[in-house]
Amino acid sequence: MIYDLVDKVLMNNFNETISRKINNFKNNNLIIFDIGCYQGNFSRSLRKLLDKTAKFYLFDPNPSLKVRDFNIIQLAFSNKIKMQNYYVNLSFPAAGSSINTTMKDDKSWNFTRKLITGNLKKDYSKLNIKTNTVDNFCNKEQIKHITVLKIDAEGHDAEILEGAKIMLINTQFVQVEVLDAQKYYNKKFTKIKKILEKHNFRIIEKKNIWSVGLFSNLKACDLLFYKDSL
Repeated sequence: MIYDLVDKVLMNNFNETISRKINNFKNNNLIIFDIGCYQGNFSRSLRKLLDKTAKFYLFDPNPSLKVRDFNIIQLAFSNKIKMQNYYVNLSFPAAGSSINTTMKDDKSWNFTRKLITGNLKKDYSKLNIKTNTVDNFCNKEQIKHITVLKIDAEGHDAEILEGAKIMLINTQFVQVEVLDAQKYYNKKFTKIKKILEKHNFRIIEKKNIWSVGLFSNLKACDLLFYKDSL
């Protein structure tokens, strides 16, 4: 219930912009990647706005997630195929669960969110998981292009993009979150921007996530990148 309220009131949404452009595409072979899907709200909202049929791939390594109208692929992406630790935020699973420990290590962010949810005694659980790369997954599944690549990995987003360098050549939209400690935020922002500009993407929308920085040492924004032609 808390997550639904936060998602509706505080979270950014680019789906109107994405759907407006996609609905004018001549191509009907639409493939949507929702990495860090949680309850699937991004995919659900976008599907309602599309006047074309799209194939949705939802990914999240959290084994306790269940979504009524989508199948979730229990998988985490990174820049390498290897065993890594994934931390699940038990006090507020909608945020902070990641391979990256930036949110986990911010005491102010965690304490205030525990107060909001009332889960003062809950902390993080650690899972040892095998990460994959977007390029390797698409190669095995014979996926040749991605229409929309949405990434919300709570600070691990740059690494996912590094593992998608081949698929970014044939991707039209990238929606990505930039999140880091305030003192490192500009460096992370520049890194993600450079990766995507190298593949001819340009930023068409940027929205700050002011709620992340509230009572914390963190800073975040959502970016929507678009490539005019493949």
